[in-house]
Amino acid sequence: MTRLLFLIGLAAAITLAGPQRTGLTPAQAAGLDFASQGDNAPIEVYSDQGIEWIQDAKKFIARGNARAARGNVVVRADTLVAHYRDKGSSGTEIWKLEALNNVRITSTDTTAFGDSAVYDIDKMVLVLRGRPAKLTTPSDTVTATDSIEYWETKKLAVARGDALVDHDGKRLKADTITAELNENRAGKQEIKKADAFGNVLIRTANEIVTGERGAYYADRDLATITGAVKMTRDRNQLNGGYAEVNLATGVSKLFPNAPGQTGSGRVQGLLVPDRGAKGR
Repeated sequence: MTRLLFLIGLAAAITLAGPQRTGLTPAQAAGLDFASQGDNAPIEVYSDQGIEWIQDAKKFIARGNARAARGNVVVRADTLVAHYRDKGSSGTEIWKLEALNNVRITSTDTTAFGDSAVYDIDKMVLVLRGRPAKLTTPSDTVTATDSIEYWETKKLAVARGDALVDHDGKRLKADTITAELNENRAGKQEIKKADAFGNVLIRTANEIVTGERGAYYADRDLATITGAVKMTRDRNQLNGGYAEVNLATGVSKLFPNAPGQTGSGRVQGLLVPDRGAKGR
């Protein structure tokens, strides 16, 4: 195996062109859009301890405070592995980037943390893993113990394993959460809608609502939960099939079935008197 080791002190660096893309320019890119940085945008890789070039395997390994930058997106880790392919007379292109240990990915408005990450530049998908993995925007925080996937073209984040979404202090938990992202008026990325699956829990200032599936609509500050819904406030509990929780007003509603559905379900409740109230 042929190896070429670059030892250039504190600033070992290589520049390779990434896959050709059309659309967003670096100045326009929002979120962690590493792949969508315009045509022929270069990927610069730096490290403190040097960059190893393994030609047979077609990859570079940067060790020690490694950093890969493309446009306004920067990937940092203890070790970076850049997989490339030859393009004949037009040079080479990186098609996958792996980040190992102490991963931190930043852009102008979004930051992600984890133990490891894989950026598939061809598919425009980032997979972040950690204990937990974490993605933050100016108004949102997404965490998961298994993985967080970020799909550039779909503007979608998928959190798996004890997933949590915190939007301006409103918290949604579930086994899996998919969050649709968009740009607000200030040009910053934020959650538009989040769908939750399995062991769904929403906590408000006064109550806890659980169920099998849920959705949060950020523009209305409204959450809905379906399937074996339980609404608990102090020692009181209500059971039903569908709940609407207005996180702005604190008003919650419970129904036997979701809108448009029929069934034999009913709303049931266990109301415990407050024995400390006056007159008791």
